[in-house]
Amino acid sequence: MTPTTGIGILDWFLAAMHSYGYLIVFGFTIFENLFIVGSFTPGETFVIAGGFTAAQGGLSLAGVWVASVLGTLVGSNISFWFGHRQGRATLEAIAERLECTRLGRFVGIHRGSMQEAEGYFERWGSKTIFLSRFAVGMKNFMPVVAGASKMPVWAFELWTLAGAITYTTAMCAIGWFLGQNFDIALRVAGTISYAGCLVILVLLGAIVVLRRRARAREAAEAAAIAAADEVVEDVFE
Repeated sequence: MTPTTGIGILDWFLAAMHSYGYLIVFGFTIFENLFIVGSFTPGETFVIAGGFTAAQGGLSLAGVWVASVLGTLVGSNISFWFGHRQGRATLEAIAERLECTRLGRFVGIHRGSMQEAEGYFERWGSKTIFLSRFAVGMKNFMPVVAGASKMPVWAFELWTLAGAITYTTAMCAIGWFLGQNFDIALRVAGTISYAGCLVILVLLGAIVVLRRRARAREAAEAAAIAAADEVVEDVFE
């Protein structure tokens, strides 16, 4: 039995899982974690399919697991080092364009966002890198931000490895136990991805609110100091 998605090119790769499964899983998990490209690459589909194929005896589950972990590490590192060397200018240009848009104002994106991102990753980077493994649309974006924010390499590698192991184990388990009902398996994986995305968005939202409150407090303190200075000047005049 070969799992199908109804999408021609994906089904072609799925049909080749028995012959080239390890290479397919490795390749798709690399692309899944590349900046921008990963947004259009359903890597989890092939990890799940690899787990299902292993359950049928067509592949080794350990081999699928290793291929997925290695692919995730390679793709994430490519994105991280792109961010580390060239991504800052790209992200600053994006922030500059979004600054005057409704979306940019809503989430607080502005020209100084990269400096704030550095502070964010210094405090919350490990949790974000780990959770982004399970967050749709973020697993290929966060490594770039981490690299551009100069997150320590050792911390990035450690939490990326932890996330890759956890993510791969979960997807292989879904494929092994639910792969025969492939639609259900994909829905379960999708639910996990959206849940991870929600957790990160809640975390980011809380940080945005706290940041706005801190700015308002600083502005109020500055206004109070300025008013006090004016009173002192009036007294001495």
